[in-house]
Amino acid sequence: MEDAIKITKLDYVRLNGIISSIKQIDKEESKEIIFLKAELTRAKKIDSRRIGTEFVTMNSVIEIVDLDTDKTLTVKLVYPKDADFKKGNVSILSPLGSALLGYKLGSVISFEVPVGIKKMRISNILYQPEANGEYTT
Repeated sequence: MEDAIKITKLDYVRLNGIISSIKQIDKEESKEIIFLKAELTRAKKIDSRRIGTEFVTMNSVIEIVDLDTDKTLTVKLVYPKDADFKKGNVSILSPLGSALLGYKLGSVISFEVPVGIKKMRISNILYQPEANGEYTT
């Protein structure tokens, strides 16, 4: 059984808007869009003021551990316009980004990479906007 994921209602609305915009430009849905849509559909939608601090929301800064190499990576989950992997900014439209959204501290996430399935554990949430009283940015 998959872990229950929780996202803010605001993230849900914004991400569905991005998906709608992409669909207007490109009628063919990518694997990443299909995966993100599925995650959004199954997620429990929570008011931004009520989401627990242990959940990954948009613009969260997260430490993840690659379960194959035991290496730790720090990433920020961002909207596509802010993506820059060299700076650690991972797009929600990437396989890793879509896999992170809504999971909580300690969860093991898995996502597709060219050579198969990658598994990572969320080891720390260094920053979550909602935990800092940022509900609309």
